[in-house]
Amino acid sequence: MKKYSFHIVIVLILLIAACSHKEEKFELFSPEAFAYSMDSGWELNASCRVKGFKQNEEENNFKAKLSFSIDLLTPDGKILPGIGEGLIDQSAKERIIDLPVETQIQLDSTYKAGKYTLTFNVTDDFSGKNISIKKEFDLTN
Repeated sequence: MKKYSFHIVIVLILLIAACSHKEEKFELFSPEAFAYSMDSGWELNASCRVKGFKQNEEENNFKAKLSFSIDLLTPDGKILPGIGEGLIDQSAKERIIDLPVETQIQLDSTYKAGKYTLTFNVTDDFSGKNISIKKEFDLTN
């Protein structure tokens, strides 16, 4: 009888391990950035997607909370930290696969044509993990 109990326990452990939720890597992907020329300067639209963040489950509702900031590197090497920032506070009935990180920033006429680099900095507020991704774009007249 003990032999069968041992086998049942082993099978149950393997079943639970196979069905358990594997933690996905916290990462940013698919960065995009483009700017439209306007009379008073530029309108910059930028986005990326984030996955692998921690989700809290309460009463059959999944909740994710992410903070982000965006830094800009100018063509002359100057870093402008925090030109954009925001909070993503999302709830859903099912586990959330990924979320968009989006911003729209007005750049005045002091920003000259050239190659710029955006850095998306995202913090998972539930786990405390931080991650960044860069995206180059051009301002052209």
